[in-house]
Order: sequence, then structure tokens, then C-alpha cells
Amino acid sequence: MPLTQFSPNVARLEASATLALAARARKLKAQGVPVVDLSAGEPQYPAPAFAARAGVRAVEEGKTGYPPTLGVPELREAVARYLGETTAAGEVDPAAVIVGAGVKQALFNCCYALFGSGDEVLVPSPYWPSYPAIVNIAGADPVVVETGWAAGFLPSVAALEAARTGRTRGLLLNSPGNPTGAVIPHDLLGDILRWAERHGIWVLSDEIYRRLAYGRPSPSVFDIAERGERTVLLDGMSKAFCMPGFRIGYAVGPRDLIRKMSDLQGQTTSGAVGPSQYAAAAALGETVAREAFITDLLSRLSSLREVGLAGFSQMGSIEALPPAGALYFYGRLTDAGATSLDVAERLLVDAAVACMPGEPFGSPGHLRFNFAVEEEVLEEGLERIAGFFG
Repeated sequence: MPLTQFSPNVARLEASATLALAARARKLKAQGVPVVDLSAGEPQYPAPAFAARAGVRAVEEGKTGYPPTLGVPELREAVARYLGETTAAGEVDPAAVIVGAGVKQALFNCCYALFGSGDEVLVPSPYWPSYPAIVNIAGADPVVVETGWAAGFLPSVAALEAARTGRTRGLLLNSPGNPTGAVIPHDLLGDILRWAERHGIWVLSDEIYRRLAYGRPSPSVFDIAERGERTVLLDGMSKAFCMPGFRIGYAVGPRDLIRKMSDLQGQTTSGAVGPSQYAAAAALGETVAREAFITDLLSRLSSLREVGLAGFSQMGSIEALPPAGALYFYGRLTDAGATSLDVAERLLVDAAVACMPGEPFGSPGHLRFNFAVEEEVLEEGLERIAGFFG
């Protein structure tokens, strides 16, 4: 019998597979192995200089005390203005905004405040591994709704309706999606939100990759006029602003929910790191510099996307759909006998390329590769992957 008997709160909890594999790749690199690391879930570029300077100024000006639990007013107001400028929401009330230590904390607080024992939350697959884990921690049951390669990994209202029961309380959306890069079109998103509203289902929309879309913009739930009252938008600074280490995310939703999330956060972590909040406020609030940074980043990622798609098109044992957004190629293994967990392990050991297998995302038989790296790193990785697959 193990020495420690854990509570039901964490008994089923497992370590993040994505973080574990990324840590293993870093360890091998520290040992001198020339690993090409395409496993990370973050852009490998510096934060905007103007935002970083704002964080430094906050420290120099002594803004280092405990920040408000909801977030500093400057950041909540900047989030409201940013959403007003980049979605069809019009005027957004800063009182509807709460700031957390990344989107993960904001999503956790939201789920913990809304769901509990006996509730079911629909989670389209492939999914970010934290989604079902967070639902479980809240005491609810995640219900996986399969999407598929042929449908471009898009959820359908029919599939959601087939999974709905009398216990269904929530739906987690992620568009553009991690790991697939799938973007839910405006009309489909509207259909999903209207379906959810009819059935009293909360929609938690993780839009952390929203500004990183290729060819056409990625719609926000705030672009849907009939989104209903049970809609929460979640976003943050880690992807489009290359600020993952600043640990700033936010949720925007009904004010009574935001207040309850603040109560929860006040009894756990309290406010997110103060200087990071001032940096985020600058990143969102300095409109011209913000849009220039995102435009440059999107141009860079678009070029890398084309390099990667050209590389994968020449490979015989793996195929990749062109991602409509986000940072990843999600490759499907064409050998039906191969398991992605084993292939990812062999790719790391034999070819020194780190990637993420599909199992943690709920879709065995796939591999995720991050293309938000330096071009020479991606090219070297593609060459090794091609050699590995023969």
C-alpha cells in the first residue's frame, strides 16, 4: 500500500504529458544531444520589446505589491478595449474581465465555479490535454465528442447533440485548435452557440490562438450576436504576443460568474504577477505597436507553414492537413500498425526530433509538430523527420 493516500480531488490526476515530453527534450539537449525540439506549445520568439519595457518600468516604479485579485484596472480596461477593437462585440465592460496566471488558471476557475459532481462537459477531440483534466478536478465528467480528419477536425452540431444528455452543463471550444489548427467557421460557430443556448449549456471558448489564423480570420464567440448569456471567452498573452513566461490570461463573461471566479482566486493564488500585468496592458493597449507585432509574427509563421507543408508533402508515412490557424502541424501516420506514442519515442531517440504524440490529445495515430521556431531549425527537423520515415 502506498504511503500517501490521496484525496479523490487528485486521485485520477496525471502529470501533463505535453510538459513531461518537452522537459525530456530539454534534458537531452542539456546532455549535449542535438535535439530539434518541435514539441513545445509556444512560439520560440522574444516578447514585444514595448511590452517588456512596460513590465520593467512597473518594477522600477515600485508597482510590486499585491495586485487586485481581479487584475489591475489598466489591464482589465486594455482587455475590454482590445476585444472591442478586434471583435464585433462593440463595447466590452471591464467589470466582465478577470485576469489569471495564464488561460489555464482562468479556465480552471471557470470550470470549478460552474461544474460539479454529476455534471457533464462536452470536449471535442482532439483536445488540449488539460481540458478533460480540469473538468475532472472540478468533479464533473468530460464527455469526448470525436471529430475527424475528413471533417477537418471540426465539431458538428449533430455530434454535440448526440452526446448531450440531461446532465450536460458545458462545452469547451478551442478555435484555432490545439493540436489540429482547425478554425471553426463563423456560421458553424453561430450554430453551435445557438444550440448551446437552447439547451442551457455553458460555452467556454479558448481563443488563445485567435489572432494566428492563415488565409481568413478566426471568428470569436464575441463575433456572434446571438451567443447567449452562458458564453465565456478565454484568451491570453502566450501565443500571439510570444509572452508565455509572463503567465497572463483572462476570462470575459457574465459579471456574477466573474465575481465568483474572483472569490475562488482570492482563496488560492490571489492576483496574477503585477509587473506581468502591466506588460500585458501595454501589449494589448498600444494598438499600433500591437497590430504591427502580430502582423509581423503572422507573416513569419505563414512562411514557416509553407516550408513545413512542402516538406510533409514529400513524406510517405505521414501526412499533414494544412493548419488553418495556431502553431502546429498535426500529422497522421499512414501505417495502421504504428502507435504514435512509440513513433514519437523512436523519433526522439533515433532522429533527435522531439514532437508530441496524439495520445494525450485524445487521437492516437497522430503527431504534433510546432512550427513556430527559427526557419533553420524547422528545415533541419523536416530533414530528420523525412529520413526517419524513409
